[in-house]
Amino acid sequence: MTADILFIHPGDHKRTYQDLSREYTAIATPAWTLLLANYARKQDLQVAIYDVNVEGWDPKVAEELIHKHNPRLIVMMVYGHNPSASTQTMPAARRIAEDIKTYNANIPIALGGIHPSALPDRTLREEPIDFIIQGEGAHAIVGLIKYLKGAGDIGSIKGLWFWKDGDIYSNPPADIISNLDEELDGYAWDLLPDLAKYRAHNMHCFQDFHKSQKDDFSDIRSPYVAMNTSLGCPFSCHYCCINAIFGKPSIRYWSLGKVISWIDELFLKYKVRNIRLDDELFILSPERIEKFCDLIIERRYDLNLWVYGRVDTIKRSLLPKIKKSGINWICLGIEAGNERVRSDVNKNIRRDIKEVVSSLQSHDISVLGNYMFGLPEDNIDTMRETLDLAIDLNCEYANFYAAMAYPGSRLYKEATAKKIGVSDRWECFSQLSQETTPLSTNYVSGTEVLRFRDEAFYNYHANVRYLKMVEKKFGLRVRKHIEKMLNCKIDRKLLKNEVSLKGGS
Repeated sequence: MTADILFIHPGDHKRTYQDLSREYTAIATPAWTLLLANYARKQDLQVAIYDVNVEGWDPKVAEELIHKHNPRLIVMMVYGHNPSASTQTMPAARRIAEDIKTYNANIPIALGGIHPSALPDRTLREEPIDFIIQGEGAHAIVGLIKYLKGAGDIGSIKGLWFWKDGDIYSNPPADIISNLDEELDGYAWDLLPDLAKYRAHNMHCFQDFHKSQKDDFSDIRSPYVAMNTSLGCPFSCHYCCINAIFGKPSIRYWSLGKVISWIDELFLKYKVRNIRLDDELFILSPERIEKFCDLIIERRYDLNLWVYGRVDTIKRSLLPKIKKSGINWICLGIEAGNERVRSDVNKNIRRDIKEVVSSLQSHDISVLGNYMFGLPEDNIDTMRETLDLAIDLNCEYANFYAAMAYPGSRLYKEATAKKIGVSDRWECFSQLSQETTPLSTNYVSGTEVLRFRDEAFYNYHANVRYLKMVEKKFGLRVRKHIEKMLNCKIDRKLLKNEVSLKGGS
């Protein structure tokens, strides 16, 4: 069979997460690839998907895929389940492209996603590829395959960057997709090998741990799906690159009827109950959230949902319905404990953080607190202030990130303009790899930031108050699971030694 388009979802789970990749991190479905693949086959194109994160990669795979699919075009969307997952995936995308070109240099390769959209010219010059799909990509990919099949003008494909006569050309930006229900109307889950090969993050299933007899409780973490019910974000935090692919701060929704039809299919056909809704800001419109909850509640599905919200978008009166609908986890971007540090990056929180977290927990909704160390105005004291806030809030789990100047963010533009140490090696943008290299702040070095971050993760999750809370809420087995996780080894070249998990996922 000749595939018009072979979508390859790039990744290197082991290199990205080190020993945490064995049983603690999620293996998420490639949501953006699935949307585009479904769109392409609606245009009567033959489409296939290969997901490296579940099926593996080595040079022989390139040969096998080309023999099996004989693709006219290979597309890699360098786009993960959070904005940071794009840049850190570029080294994996490069290795895949190199292997493909080594076997058959004539097969055209296109890259899309946040990082390529943010740096299209540079990416096209540096990587062994032929095209950049800038922006959302659906129309550009279909236009490109038609051109490769002998129809259409390459100069008319909006959002396309390409080589011609030794020079790089770019077409005007693509328009955003205005009617998501009609154009990006579904996920091609059937093109994946098996949804049971995907697994939820360990903490996502803490409340179900007692049902499992395995130490890693993998049997209840799969099958698993990550998906979106909206695109974009109306806010513009300086460290965030999410809108690089959408053009400007905004948010667009699929209708709730469409969203619920997907959940019906996942739960009834694929037996999926663990779902992460990857919207950058799922909890925003109270009316939409209430209607969503009502539709799920009336179906009486036993779902385990994880969603994202801001501290100042949580409406207390909706919490009973939120819990009843199966939303067991809400991730809050708290980021920093110091108001000046937050304000400097346009992250303004207008609610009492502790009151919101306590309200969620009082309704048996677990909180994943997201925190950042190394924002421009951070120093040792303000980073300690953030850690103290995290310990005081005592959320059911915490992610501690080292601030990075991701391409597509305002922080990247400012850092590169000032020439203050942004790495040229994309693997350095990974949060949990050996190569992790945070940006220095106005007061402390990137090395100090990384050391503080790694120690903070360990100290938070090893804290007796935290472990007692976890044991009381989720049981002794979850506490032992966390203590086992704390013994994972995370090697940091920047710190020149291996530490005992001073890491996290």
